[in-house]
Amino acid sequence: MRKHILFLFLISTLSVIAVERVSLSQLQSEWTKYTGRMVVITDPLVVCGSFYDSLLLAPERLFCPEERALGLADGDSTMYYAIKESNHTTSVCLHCRNAYYDVRTGDVVRGLQARVTGPRQLLTGKSVKTRHQAKDKLCKPHKGELRVVGANIENYFADLGGYAHKRTTPAQQAIKTRKLVQALRAMHADIIACCEMQVGSKAPEMLLEALNKGRKKYAYSTVPLADNDRIGGCFIYNTERVRACGEPLSAYRDTANHYYARMFALQFEEMATGERFIISLNHLKSKRAGRGNYDTHLKRMQNTDSLLAMLPQVMAVYGDEDVLLLGDYNCYTQEGPIQTIVRAGYADMLPLGKADNYSYSFKGEVGYLDRCFASPTMAAQIMRVRPWHVNADWYYSHGAYKMKDKTMHRYADHDPIIVDIKLANGK
Repeated sequence: MRKHILFLFLISTLSVIAVERVSLSQLQSEWTKYTGRMVVITDPLVVCGSFYDSLLLAPERLFCPEERALGLADGDSTMYYAIKESNHTTSVCLHCRNAYYDVRTGDVVRGLQARVTGPRQLLTGKSVKTRHQAKDKLCKPHKGELRVVGANIENYFADLGGYAHKRTTPAQQAIKTRKLVQALRAMHADIIACCEMQVGSKAPEMLLEALNKGRKKYAYSTVPLADNDRIGGCFIYNTERVRACGEPLSAYRDTANHYYARMFALQFEEMATGERFIISLNHLKSKRAGRGNYDTHLKRMQNTDSLLAMLPQVMAVYGDEDVLLLGDYNCYTQEGPIQTIVRAGYADMLPLGKADNYSYSFKGEVGYLDRCFASPTMAAQIMRVRPWHVNADWYYSHGAYKMKDKTMHRYADHDPIIVDIKLANGK
C-alpha cells in the first residue's frame, strides 16, 4: 500500500514538472493550451532586444517596417502593416535574470526552457545562456584606397552640464573619450565625418588631444561657430593622408539655424595623388518615439530640400562633381527623404537585404538610420561600403560610460558606416 502511494506521488510530481518540447510555431498557434506549462522550444531563437528584465526573441532579426515599406508619414502601405504585425506575432518576450549589458542583439539562444505565462510571454527564474556572434572584424583598407567613415558619436560634449549631458561626470566623460578614441583608431580611417559633436572648438580639440597623444597626426574641420550648448558635426582627418580644402560650406545661410552646424560639405585632397572629392555631412531632424512622427518627417523633408539645393552650389564652388554623402539621416530606407535623395541622382550605396545590414536598433527592430550616398562619378570610385557593428547590438539606452569593460563597444548608439574608395588616379 505504501509503495502504491509513493508510486502515485512520483507520477503526479513528474506530471507537474514535466517539460514539453515544442516548436515556436506550435506555441504561436496554441498559446492558451500551453499557458502555465514548462516547455523547451526546439527552434534556435535570435535576441532582437535586451532590456532590464527581459529579452525579445524571434526566429530572425526584426527589421523596422520603414526599412522595407512605406511608413505612416509617407502614406500607409499594406506591406508596412504586414511587417509590423509579423514582427509582433513572431516575437516572444522572455522574462529572465540576464545582465542586459552581457547580452547583445543578434545572440542566439538554443534549447530555451521556460514557463509559458501568457500569449507571447515566457518566464524563467534564471539567466539564459546565449551564443555571441563572431566578433565583427574590420580589416584595413587595401593599398591605394582611402577610408572614409560616417559616425554618429552620440552627444560628445566638452562642456558638462549642457543639454545632452546634464548628469555626466568628468569620470564618465573620460570613459566615453577612451572608448571613442579606441574605436576611431580601430577604424583605420583617413576621414571621419562625425555627427553629434558639440558646436565650437572645445569638443573636437578635447577628442584630438586624446587621439593624437602628443603626435599631431589628426586635425579637424567644422563650421566656424563659438562654443555653445548644441550638437553639430565635425570632420576629423589624417593630415598625413589628406588635406582639407578651405572651410565647410553649410546647407543653411543663417548661422542661428539649428542645422547650420549639422549639415555642411567640405572638399578633401588625397596627398599622394592630388585627387579631390567632396564629403557632405548631414544630421537630419531626429524621430520622436511612437506614432507622432509626421511633424518630424516634414522637418526631415525640409532638411533634404536644403541639402539638395546646396549640393550643386558646392560642386560649382569646388569645381568637383565627386560627392559622397554621409551622416545620420534619421530615416529608414523606404522613407521619403531617402527616396528623394535617390531620385535626385545620388545612389544609395548601403548593402541591403541581409540580416546584418543595419546601423541602429530600437525596441527590438533594426534598420539603417546612417546613410551613404554618392554622385554618379563618386559611386564609380567606391570599392566597399558596410556598417561596423560595435554599438547598435548593445542595450539600446545603455550609455558608453555604463559599460563595465575596457572595450570600444557601445561608444555610441549608432554603428559607423565604413566606406573604402579608390580615387580615379589612385595608385
